Amino acid sequence: MKIRVITSVIALAVFIAVLLAPPIVFTIALAGVILVMLYECYSATKTNTAMKTVGFISGILLMTAVYSVQTEIWGVKSLLASIMAIIMLFMILIIIEHGKRSYKGIMATGFLTFYIVLATGCIWLMKERFGIPGMLLIFICAWGTDTFAYLTGKAFGKHKLIPHVSPNKTVEGSIGGVIGAVLLCVLYLAITSNLMSIQILTGNIYIQGIIIGLIGSVFSQLGDLTASSIKRDTGIKDFGWIFPGHGGFMDRFDSVIFISPFLFGILTLMTHLF
Repeated sequence: MKIRVITSVIALAVFIAVLLAPPIVFTIALAGVILVMLYECYSATKTNTAMKTVGFISGILLMTAVYSVQTEIWGVKSLLASIMAIIMLFMILIIIEHGKRSYKGIMATGFLTFYIVLATGCIWLMKERFGIPGMLLIFICAWGTDTFAYLTGKAFGKHKLIPHVSPNKTVEGSIGGVIGAVLLCVLYLAITSNLMSIQILTGNIYIQGIIIGLIGSVFSQLGDLTASSIKRDTGIKDFGWIFPGHGGFMDRFDSVIFISPFLFGILTLMTHLF
């Protein structure tokens, strides 16, 4: 437990430093996180050198397209072109690796590449569209859910949630995670709006906080369970080791990247509804 706490404090300090640095630092740091998560997933699924090479090339190509999606020069057309190019790369890889690797494994690697890059890219899009205060809602939902679910489950957990996927998670912990995320989101929006005069969204911040916290927490837990399922299927405890006591980047960001596209969509929708 002591190691986990120390690691969390150091990681939080680095995270804050990146947020306070010039914007390019955040962009580079996020790209680095994506590449590390790709490596962790490729290692977990035991991909060979050819598949990793195509995966990393695809990841870099897709990241470039995501980072340029807000510009008038490239826009959405660049993203769509990159997606089609990557699909073709993996289809060609099926031919090259025929007899060596199952096409199912190759397609699974391609899917993981799309998932990790596009979902994590939504964190960057969230920052560009709603600023750092808006982007932080992703982490508040994910890490708030994780913390409250752990504490509630530890104190009141009796009924197993999905024991064949994650035996330690309970229904009580899951409910506690949702309630905690909702409270944190409402409190955060109230503080940023009333005390710091930062208007992330217009409209009733309390209703918005409840919606964001509720949906964010549910999808956060789904992201955690998805990662747990992959780890059980591949027979590993953690995706990586870079965070002592916590695992790798994928272990720490599994919930964050799962909810980022949904929260980006929800906040975008709210800007038109409220």
